[in-house]
Amino acid sequence: MPETDRTDKIDRADEFLDKYRQLEEALRNKYGGDEKNYGSPIVRFLSEKESKPYRDRLNVCREIRNFLTHHAEFDGERVIQPSNSLIRFLDEVTAFVKSPPSALNFATLYEDILKTSLSQKAQTVMKKMQRQGFSHVPVMEGGECIGVFSVSTIFSYSLEHGLATVRDDMVIAEFAEMLNFDKHSAERFRFVGRDASIYEVRNEFERKSRTSKRLAAVFITDNGSSRGRILGMLTPWDVIDSD
Repeated sequence: MPETDRTDKIDRADEFLDKYRQLEEALRNKYGGDEKNYGSPIVRFLSEKESKPYRDRLNVCREIRNFLTHHAEFDGERVIQPSNSLIRFLDEVTAFVKSPPSALNFATLYEDILKTSLSQKAQTVMKKMQRQGFSHVPVMEGGECIGVFSVSTIFSYSLEHGLATVRDDMVIAEFAEMLNFDKHSAERFRFVGRDASIYEVRNEFERKSRTSKRLAAVFITDNGSSRGRILGMLTPWDVIDSD
């Protein structure tokens, strides 16, 4: 065998192992070292939904990596020669792990969100919600979101005050005690920063709550807090559509 061919094979095998190590390192950074229960960051990544587009080929890479690690050579020659396409694939996965799709790309942006104020009539807002397909409406006051008006807001208010129907003259301010993010009886809300990935948000929706409250919406703000400027909003339907 010509020396140049053998060197090319060795170099490509070493490059493959180096790319694999780079992916492992990127995943360790992603999980903060919290992958002990999985044995390796690669195995944990394979258990996540976000790995779905890469899962089959990454499992092939795992087998090749294990073989090269434990049975690298036979009579001084590499037993397996990874292809250039596999090496490029590892680069692709590493790039994805380091820069996953932004949650903002799947969110309803602020300018398209149905919003309301304390002075607006409740029936007017409710009709808009029905027409535009919004179930949760941020309540804005002085440029800040102070709460959320939703179907559950009306239900909770009705139970509390014995209200049979929403009067024509009722304004959002009359529901003030039910609007605060923490005052919704069956719903909760989360806030994430502008750099949050769609997979972080998906995990929020899938994470079991310590209470019976379901996560109704995730708001993306400029600083990741409820007092930040809203950039976008995601509901469970947006997360399902991101698959």
